Amino acid sequence: MRHSRNLLVSGIFVVVLLAVLVTLGCGSIWANGTNADKIVEEMLAARHARKQIQYPTKMYGAFSIEKAYQIQAELAEELSEELGPVVGYKVAYASKAAQEQFGVTEPAEGPLFGLQRVPSGSKLPAGHFVEIALETEVAFTIGKRIDRPIKDVAQLKGYVRWAHAAFDAGDYPLVQGDTKPTAADMIASGVGAHVFVLGPAVDPRDADVDAVTLKLIRNGEIVAESAATNVMGSPWNSLLWCANHVVKLGGTLEPGMVISTGTASPAYKVKGDAIQGEYVGDCGPLGKVTMTLYHE
Repeated sequence: MRHSRNLLVSGIFVVVLLAVLVTLGCGSIWANGTNADKIVEEMLAARHARKQIQYPTKMYGAFSIEKAYQIQAELAEELSEELGPVVGYKVAYASKAAQEQFGVTEPAEGPLFGLQRVPSGSKLPAGHFVEIALETEVAFTIGKRIDRPIKDVAQLKGYVRWAHAAFDAGDYPLVQGDTKPTAADMIASGVGAHVFVLGPAVDPRDADVDAVTLKLIRNGEIVAESAATNVMGSPWNSLLWCANHVVKLGGTLEPGMVISTGTASPAYKVKGDAIQGEYVGDCGPLGKVTMTLYHE
């Protein structure tokens, strides 16, 4: 009996010791921000060196979506010093298929900065991207400040000034190998936001955004096409989610901010020479957005 009791006590001690070691070796590292700081430093260094990095969960272990947004906020604070203030947000994982692929139950969002906006018709060097992830999307410009949850789309429409055809021209920041980055990895990186381009401003009362087909055309050839309603049933639903999520995290949407609502088509994601081309984003009644990427 005494021997069994001693084994039980020893077993409990081992379990407790392991828990303490895990807490000291891993949990406290996240708690005091050490790994978060390292991830931000590595992402900033990779951006300046124009290269991709290994994704954080492979280097440091899994972390929560909540932690990912905390890392994203720290990264955004650093990036705003060189890219200007946050002027909007992009929505990722806006389709059920994308959410299922990444094992999440809702979309994700990341900040857009002032110097990331370029005019439609711009010509940019292809070297501006390491691995472009280009999508045609519906974007909205906010007309009235949103600082509290919005009940539904009907209420939301009173806060929107313009709708646009738009390009979300991401620069994929992470190395892919046998395994792929998680949603937490992408959220931490700001979901790849790099350049965004807006087409003409259209009064959303004058165009049915739900009737739009999102077409991405490269050198005259359609490389992606999907109905706008594949984006959460409507781009309006994507905007509603984004507005409420930003407010949930303690932020606001100010007049003039832009929300790019995502697409259901796979992004045109390529490296090297395939980045070059003349691109058109055709959104039917919302008009077109254009951009040329050329070899320097």
